[in-house]
Amino acid sequence: MSMINSAISTMFNRTNPHAAHLMKRAQRGLYGGRLIQYGNTISFSHRKTRRNWLPNAQMKTYHSDVLGTDLRVNVTTYTIRCIDKAGSFDNYILYTKDKDLQSELGSDLKILMKTTMQQKVIEQLELAESQQQQQQDGTNVATA
Repeated sequence: MSMINSAISTMFNRTNPHAAHLMKRAQRGLYGGRLIQYGNTISFSHRKTRRNWLPNAQMKTYHSDVLGTDLRVNVTTYTIRCIDKAGSFDNYILYTKDKDLQSELGSDLKILMKTTMQQKVIEQLELAESQQQQQQDGTNVATA
């Protein structure tokens, strides 16, 4: 567990180089590179008025099998389609490049998931090793 705690502590102290030009709101969610779009609304008299279009962000709850929890995340509809295409929330986070995630939340989740998976593999190896050791001790006692 110390590896997970160290990963959590370091993830809040670093910056994502791909997320330098994104809006702060996109850093706290999964926007998939979607930004604020700027342009004009043109009236009947052809008067141009500046306006902006915000990304279509929705609050969704996804279950993470790797972390074993439900995560409530602000995502765009584009990202929802990408998650569906990847098959699961975990697959989207783990197999999408950092430059395509373009958020601190996505990068931090990726690090947390990878460290959790590594920790589970280490625990399984230690369990298999201890079971093998017990079997060897049992056969040594039976032969003696």
